[in-house]
Amino acid sequence: MAAILKSWREAATLIIVSANKCRNGITFQPVGSSRRTAELKGDNFETLMLKRSSKSTFMPNLYVFPGGVASDADFSKDWLDIFGQAGELSRSNLFNFVKGNGQGAPMFSRIRDAEFTAIPSEIAFRICAIRETFEESGVLLARNVSNLKQTTVMNVDSPTYGNALKTDSNINTWRKRVEENASEFITMCRDMKIVPDVWSLYEWSDWLTPAHEIILHRKPRRYDTAFFLCCLEEKPDVAEDKGETVHSQWGSPLNILMEFEGGWAGIAPPQMYELARLLNMSSLEELHHFSWARSNNRIERWLPVRFECADSVLYLMPGDDLYPKVLDVYGEGEILNSSLTQEELKRKHPRHHRTHYLVDSEGKRKGRITCNIEMAAEHVAPYADFDNLKIESTDSKL
Repeated sequence: MAAILKSWREAATLIIVSANKCRNGITFQPVGSSRRTAELKGDNFETLMLKRSSKSTFMPNLYVFPGGVASDADFSKDWLDIFGQAGELSRSNLFNFVKGNGQGAPMFSRIRDAEFTAIPSEIAFRICAIRETFEESGVLLARNVSNLKQTTVMNVDSPTYGNALKTDSNINTWRKRVEENASEFITMCRDMKIVPDVWSLYEWSDWLTPAHEIILHRKPRRYDTAFFLCCLEEKPDVAEDKGETVHSQWGSPLNILMEFEGGWAGIAPPQMYELARLLNMSSLEELHHFSWARSNNRIERWLPVRFECADSVLYLMPGDDLYPKVLDVYGEGEILNSSLTQEELKRKHPRHHRTHYLVDSEGKRKGRITCNIEMAAEHVAPYADFDNLKIESTDSKL
């Protein structure tokens, strides 16, 4: 199998971001006048979130970005012919624009069986992210072959906005077929004379499920997931599949995080972290240019490491003083621990890159990010000062 390893499966997720055409009535006010003005950051564009079914075996009832497990079909050599419809230039540039600097995360650089090497893994996981997004939300990021022959979208000299096809009965029929069989995505692209819009997807991050979480919470499996980011100039129509996903919502990163903060929405840990990163961006244009400008810098795989201290459970990430120099990737060793409190650990070990969860006096579970290190690969650190924000008014919730 192309993307199934002994201890985890490989997957791809898509952060779709669009201009915020209509504000939804939620306003935020910083607690202290010396703090950054929240309304100027992360509230001028929206991202798509899907709520997973309560029956889902992975992250039930939580809001996540669309995505899913990679299929053998995503690595098929047939994609060479699909992209070849747009001409040899498009197909050759397909291999060039993902090269970047270095080999990238293990899911991109590892050696696979010969039958899954016809196209780069960087392209296969982009196809996976687009296919899964189509299955879960009905949003189809693709370009017509005829248009590709006339234009250049090989995001080398400037950022490329994503292209979402208009939904019609034909696309909806294909969606059902693709849901049942991933290889139908190839057939659909050939029949409709379209190609997945891989050029507009930028590497953003890579998260591997913590090893000990499987044992402690009896989760069925782990995932190594590539996160891609795609900017759209207009929001496409969304229709959740009513299977794995039961609700969809466009919301600004600030809005979504504050609804999580208020206890109205459950958000998976990687999503919380990535949404907090987006709070640094004041506009869609800024985010789009940033994701393009750093695209030559490859993402590294992050494995959060569970660390139990006297008064909390922390999840350490690379760069933290407490992050182990030798990783227990498979969870074969003991969970790291200390008799010190979280505050005592902060003072003793000053470099922090970690998340943790707490339950407030009202019983609401809140996530916290502590990060005072510089990000590698010219990436942006998460905005972590959630305690400095309060909700002034709200007209809608996730």
